[in-house]
Amino acid sequence: MKKKWIALFLALVMTLSLAACGGNNGGQQDTPSTPAGNTPSTPSDETPATTPETPKETVTLKMWGGVQGEYGYDTLVENFNKEFADKGIQVEYTRYVNNADGNLQLDTYLSAGSDIDIFMCYGGTTRYYNRVDAGLCLDLTDELTARGFDPAEELGATNVAPYAIDGRYYAMPTKTDNKAWMMVNADMFKEAGIELPVNGWTYAQFTDACQKLTKGEGLDKTYAVRFCFADTKDYLRAGMGSPLGINSIYKDGAAETNFDSEVWKNGIQLLWDTVEAGYAYGWDDEVADDVSFANSFLEGKCAMSLGVANIRVARDLETYPHDFQTALVPFPVPDESYMDRADHGIMSDAGDLIVVNSKTQYPQECIDFIVWYIQGGMAPLASGGRIPLWSGFDKSSIVDAVNEGTTDAIEGGAFDAESLKAYLSIGTGFDETVLVTDKDAEVETIFDEELQAIMYGQKSVEQGLADMKSRSDALLK
Repeated sequence: MKKKWIALFLALVMTLSLAACGGNNGGQQDTPSTPAGNTPSTPSDETPATTPETPKETVTLKMWGGVQGEYGYDTLVENFNKEFADKGIQVEYTRYVNNADGNLQLDTYLSAGSDIDIFMCYGGTTRYYNRVDAGLCLDLTDELTARGFDPAEELGATNVAPYAIDGRYYAMPTKTDNKAWMMVNADMFKEAGIELPVNGWTYAQFTDACQKLTKGEGLDKTYAVRFCFADTKDYLRAGMGSPLGINSIYKDGAAETNFDSEVWKNGIQLLWDTVEAGYAYGWDDEVADDVSFANSFLEGKCAMSLGVANIRVARDLETYPHDFQTALVPFPVPDESYMDRADHGIMSDAGDLIVVNSKTQYPQECIDFIVWYIQGGMAPLASGGRIPLWSGFDKSSIVDAVNEGTTDAIEGGAFDAESLKAYLSIGTGFDETVLVTDKDAEVETIFDEELQAIMYGQKSVEQGLADMKSRSDALLK
């Protein structure tokens, strides 16, 4: 046993001796070893030996948006990742719910750090301004310029103007829509002998159509129209206020509101009369029965509905099966004297802001993605009803994209092609925009409150509008 331990001891001594000899550097200071293929270059007259190129590390950008992936974002991500694979940039998409809770979650993540690189901002300027003030949005201006991207030229001067803050851009609008247009059941219009009013119509013509389209009683009743009282009131403000042009909400100078205009009186009176006649869901009905676009219009329980943003829902025949064709028509105007504004071109709106998180670790790659997204990359979203704003986009291709995959279930496709073309043609080259103020959000809240009081019968149309104006004007002083 003793001999065995001696042998082991001698073997250990020899191993340590060899290691010491191998590590001898002649008394010089130890230097770290350099991995193969990364030997630092040294000045020399000779051409240095080539070394294998280190693969570029892939950067994965995290993007958040409020639209389900199946409505175009899944395809968009796939397209980008294929195109930019050799450039070392990839993107992942996460959907957040675009409501108060969802936006609070988004803001919390943005404030916490760089887990999100790019996000979509909705809801006009109010939420955008708040996020810029909170330091959550990266200034894109100089990097866009360096890439030769002129926002005014690429997207339209009036479209980007509301999003410039002291001449700097912290976001870019990406889509266009017009809240003053409506969705109508083309089959019901045809059965009632009503021509689709794609070029505009008056309140009188609208009321006549409502009478013809309203049928049945109780649970079997088909209403003529859903005004979205329990949804966003943006549609009603756009439709009723559009005949006033740039003064839709504010008078020149924006020192007071325009709610004392006959246009507003006639518009709200139309809502009241239509509900009272039983042609439209009342505000209380919409709330009590949780009336939505899907369970009313798409189920054939009403012939017309505001909410042009629901294009993507109306073409989703798998989730919302129906066998009728939908058409797009403008909200009516008070009378023939306003027919020159019947297409509501001034209400063509630029939205879906794309923004870079100010805390991102990859600002260059994010802006590369933004430019790609705007200049054609977002094309798959057109089939979901998000019409690209970019001036270079071929809008004629959108008709086919929207109806793609729906022609087997509905003859001619989910949407009437001519009405869709009329909708896409509006606002082209429009050089005016409605007046806005930093009090827009508060004015909209007052509008909603007073309109609700009117529609619940708590105030007359005249009293409600008078209160709407006095309360709003007080904010502007």
